[in-house]
Amino acid sequence: MSDDGRGLKFGTVAESYDRYRPGPPGEAAALLGDVAGLEVLEVGAGTGQFTRLLVELGAHVSIVEPDDDMRRVLLRRSPEVSVLLGRAEELPAAESSFDVVVTSSAWHWFTQPDATNEMARVLRDDGSLFVLWNGFSRDVPWMAELTKFRQRPDDANARPRGWNAQFDSDGPFVDVRHMALDWTWTRTIDDVVALFGTYSGAIIQSDENRQAMGRLVRVRLMEQATNGVVELPMTLRGTTARRRAR
Repeated sequence: MSDDGRGLKFGTVAESYDRYRPGPPGEAAALLGDVAGLEVLEVGAGTGQFTRLLVELGAHVSIVEPDDDMRRVLLRRSPEVSVLLGRAEELPAAESSFDVVVTSSAWHWFTQPDATNEMARVLRDDGSLFVLWNGFSRDVPWMAELTKFRQRPDDANARPRGWNAQFDSDGPFVDVRHMALDWTWTRTIDDVVALFGTYSGAIIQSDENRQAMGRLVRVRLMEQATNGVVELPMTLRGTTARRRAR
């Protein structure tokens, strides 16, 4: 699979991304545990949906987000965070700088094992890594069908989204656990149609193709909606691990 640069095109829809993408449910706080007062690094922070939860929980948050437009929206909404200019594969931070590293719905854009090694480098001994994805519950048949509309079937450069991170048993991370939290997101049909326009597979398409995708999404949602509102089954999934002592 070649890299067509789509991972750095989200900035073209940054405002819509922030408005329509799902933030984490409040229950996600229990998955993170007590992060109040801890030094937390969020990698691939986007426009800050997960950042805002970390701030609310009292963490001292630093972020890495390589897209200038996405980062600008994040800082407008969360001006208190610290910004590190870099990328996952070359984190601009000293060794053992953070208690926690978090990445949400971004892991599939990182080059491995470089990103994993960098996160291990900047984590303190026994620090926690959270690799999370927040999105549609694909084990619900109609949601799985809806998800297919996000990109063309012949899209050779589509990035597969995993639900878990995998680590070598002899690598820097131990106590690896997988987690899942189901939740429900109430949205209007118009909101979900707009959401689909923020996916990478849609951003790279022509206006005509995006409009056609939107029509397909709208028709499918109308089968599930009540008075123009749909209850979307969502799942926050991922992997947590502990940084092995050096």
